[in-house]
Parts: sequence; C-alpha cells; structure tokens
Amino acid sequence: MSSSRRREAEHILKLCLGDHLRAYQIVERQLSRAILRAMVLVSLSGVVVAATGFSGRAVAQTSPVARFCMAAGLLAIVVASLVAVAGVLRLRWLSQEIDDEPVVTLLRGLEVRDRKTRNLRWAVGLFLFGFALYCISIYLLLLS
Repeated sequence: MSSSRRREAEHILKLCLGDHLRAYQIVERQLSRAILRAMVLVSLSGVVVAATGFSGRAVAQTSPVARFCMAAGLLAIVVASLVAVAGVLRLRWLSQEIDDEPVVTLLRGLEVRDRKTRNLRWAVGLFLFGFALYCISIYLLLLS
C-alpha cells in the first residue's frame, strides 16, 4: 500500500477525531459518487445506442467516413460501458473490507476507491472519444 494512501487514511481518521464510523462513511460516500457517475455514463451510452437505431442507417449511407466514425464511436461507447460496469459497478461491499484496525479498513477502502476511480477515468475517456466520433458521423450526415 502506498505511503500517500496511508497518509490519506490517517488524515481522514484525524479529521473525524478518531471516529471510525465517520471515517468509514467518508470513503463510502466517495465510492457512492463514483458508482453514480458510472451509472450516468452507462445510461448515456444506452441513449446513444437507441439513437443509432433511429439514425444509424441514414448516417451509414452518407459516406464511408461517416459509417466508420459511427461504427468506431459506437464501439468505443459500448466498451466504455463495459469498463464502467465491470470496473466500477461490480458489486463488492465495502463492509467486506472491515478489519479490526481502523487504518487498515480505510486503506482497503481507499484502494477500492482508487481502483474504481481509475476504471471510471478510462470509461469516461473512451466514452468521450466514442461520442466525438459519433458526433462527427452526425455532422457528416448533416453536411450531405
């Protein structure tokens, strides 16, 4: 475990005046926010997939570039959703990480948070890349 994570765990405990439950709740809230953001990303991905059902054929008939941008963008968006689901929304209860030593519990929770945060960053990056390609395909449709 990294020393910066240990320092963070100790600072959280100090901030909570040694109240283990409050310190645990801080980490739990951070995890909840990451999960909420991943759920929003998956929902937006669903909207894009649904919109493709309506406009996909028209875009695909525009040009090979538009077809490629739409297909590649859609693929990136679907992969982003898979990363969000598998890497952030995968269920593992924070209470499974509880240890007799409060700092160890916080360290485990912070490690889970950091891993989910990394996965969320990847998912957001893939989503933005895919959405940009998807928007280019719509742009090409509008220009034709």
